[in-house]
Amino acid sequence: MGRLCCCGARVVLEMHPPLTRLLATLPGVAQTVAMGSPPPPHDYHLPMMSVPGLLGTRLDTIPADIPYLSADPAAVEMWRDRLSALPGRKVGLVWAGNPRANDPAAHLVDRRRSLALARLRPLLERPGFSFVSLQKGAPAAQIGDLPPTLRPFDAMGEVRDFADTAALCAALDLVITVDTSVAHLAGALGRPVWILSRHDGCWRWLLDRDDSPWYPTARLFRQRARGDWDEMVARVVKALESLRLRDTPSR
Repeated sequence: MGRLCCCGARVVLEMHPPLTRLLATLPGVAQTVAMGSPPPPHDYHLPMMSVPGLLGTRLDTIPADIPYLSADPAAVEMWRDRLSALPGRKVGLVWAGNPRANDPAAHLVDRRRSLALARLRPLLERPGFSFVSLQKGAPAAQIGDLPPTLRPFDAMGEVRDFADTAALCAALDLVITVDTSVAHLAGALGRPVWILSRHDGCWRWLLDRDDSPWYPTARLFRQRARGDWDEMVARVVKALESLRLRDTPSR
C-alpha cells in the first residue's frame, strides 16, 4: 500500500465487513468500505490479487516489513490482563478452517487443511504452556469433547471481528494454526506463528522451505505424507519442548 501511495494514489479498500476495522490500521489506507456499501468516487478499481503483478513483486522483492497491521493497544492490554492468570507461555490455537460447504472445491481443500482438535492432544498435554482458542465456527465445539484439564481457554464468543482477533493474537506468545486467515493475521502483526500446512500446501507457502518470505516470524510445519497429522504434531511437540527448555533457568 505504501508504494501505491508513493505513486500519488489515495487508497480506498473495499472488503468483507469483519475486516474493516482491522485494515483501517494499514499505513497509507485513506478509507475502508464494507462490501455492499456504496464506494466513494474513484478513478480506478484494482482487484487485490492483481496488486503484486502491477507492482512487479517477485520472490526477492516481497515487501516483508512487519508489522504492517496493528491491534488496539487498550484491547491488547485487556487480553493480557485476562490471560495473566494462565501459567507458562500463552499459545493460540486454530485447528480448522471454514468448511464452505456451498463451494465443493473449497470444501475439499478445507477437509485436507483442517483437523480435529483431539489430534492436537499431545500439544495440550505439554507442561509449561497454556493454550488459548482462536477457533471460530462449528469446530470450536470440539473443545467440550476434551477432558476439562486439557481444554483451551476459550473467549471467542466475545470476538466480533478481525480487529478483536488481532488484539487477542497480540497478547499471546505464539500462534499455532492450520492454513487459515489467522496465519496471515499473525504474520502481518509480526507475531510468532507456526503454520500446520497440508501435504499439498497452498501456493503462498512455496515449496521445500519452513519459512515464509511474506512473514519473517512464521515457521511452517509441512505434512510429509498425505493426511498424516500425527507425525507433524509430534514435530510441533518437539519444537514446543525446545521452547520450554529455553525458558528453564540453568542450574
